[in-house]
Amino acid sequence: MKWTLFGWHGRVGRTTWSARMFALALVAIAFGLFAQALLGDPGAAPVTALFAWCAGALSTRRLHDVGRSAWSLLVVLVPVVGPLWLLLQLTRRGVEGRNRCGSDPLSRFDYLQVDIDRQT
Repeated sequence: MKWTLFGWHGRVGRTTWSARMFALALVAIAFGLFAQALLGDPGAAPVTALFAWCAGALSTRRLHDVGRSAWSLLVVLVPVVGPLWLLLQLTRRGVEGRNRCGSDPLSRFDYLQVDIDRQT
């Protein structure tokens, strides 16, 4: 699986999603505080925008894994219930096998296959 921050296509598993979101948040906080100390609030704005873009792309790929579209992110605009529903969707188990967004990121098809017929 490719380690990309900006792509909106494909699927990502729960563990990978949570680890990448945590790392992304730490980096964004560090750079945001540095930019704010150096340039004030206008300096931190690009860091915030970049974090929002990367978090949206990563969450979209997570929603693809559970069989939902990126439009499901808009439910966060519904007060109280929206963020809770979105968190539930982001943390539930992904669809097994291939779906319309790609192959299962956790599948291990032909992972440990031995070719007995091959002669050395």
